Amino acid sequence: MRAVVERATQDHTITAQLHDALWAVLWNRRYDDVDEPVWQPDSAYSGLLAFVHGLDPQTVLAGVDTGESFVAFRVQGAVPLTGSRVRVVPGAPEMWRLSDVQPVGLGIELHFDNPAPATDQAWVDTLRGGVGGLREIFDARREQLAARRAQLGALQEPSSLEEIWREEVSAISDRVALETEFTPKEHAELVRARSKGARSADEEERRIVGARKKRFSDRVAAEVAAFREGRWPAIRDRAIAETRRYVDYRTEVVRLEDALQRIRALTDRAVKAIGMLDALEKAGFRVAAHTFAPGRLEEAAYAEELLRTIELLHAAIPLRAAASATSFSAYRAPTAGPSVIPPRF
Repeated sequence: MRAVVERATQDHTITAQLHDALWAVLWNRRYDDVDEPVWQPDSAYSGLLAFVHGLDPQTVLAGVDTGESFVAFRVQGAVPLTGSRVRVVPGAPEMWRLSDVQPVGLGIELHFDNPAPATDQAWVDTLRGGVGGLREIFDARREQLAARRAQLGALQEPSSLEEIWREEVSAISDRVALETEFTPKEHAELVRARSKGARSADEEERRIVGARKKRFSDRVAAEVAAFREGRWPAIRDRAIAETRRYVDYRTEVVRLEDALQRIRALTDRAVKAIGMLDALEKAGFRVAAHTFAPGRLEEAAYAEELLRTIELLHAAIPLRAAASATSFSAYRAPTAGPSVIPPRF
């Protein structure tokens, strides 16, 4: 702890303030001491931004709770509000920068550098009322979407133009095949040819069958040409209209199903958010201010910001066991003296 503070700045006025504030954050985050990061080009740390203290106009000392340790970084560049989730990566030599920031929304400012317990938890009730309003909005929206989905019903996908064409041509071929069968005269000629011997029968049969095939193919070609010029344009236009109708139906169904899925997911998050707010109330976080606006809950982005902020705040609750020291003063070390580590059980 002392080494981190002395390495951060040589300004004794800042050192005293930094020491006291950093001890308070450690107390609130349930840590015994501050760890220093190892600067390497590929180093990276992720966690909760729990402490920010300006060292000079360009540099701040940022404390990040990684869940396993409390690490202090000399950071340059923009710094988000405490309580945000951040990734710390190397910047200039021996300096760091923050990336992949997930900021706390609603203008909420968390402060972990005050050891006194928070007494005003009205902000929790405000957010709890906001979540209740969100659930009412989600329930109403889900009912609207479900009613529209039921109204659409089920629509079978129509046949494609190619399938319809093949079916029509096949029907023409079947009909023409029946109408161009062997005539009684051709049957009689086949019987007479077969009575004259196999050689004569084969030649006569090939002639008669060939004539029948030509009659069939010529008739089919004529029928298909007449169909293409006559009935096909109307059939094609109806098929195209049915396909467009189905595409519109399918598009709306997919949109409704996606919207219902999103509403279900948001409702689940809202239900969990109530439990998270209960845990936050017990944690006694000190919130300096917030800009929550209930009138904006109808906005999808604002609803998402409310739920995401509650989730980030809940993730900020210390995972380590509560401190067992009798008071903050038992934990606090004098600026000029050695670090004092409180007892842990």
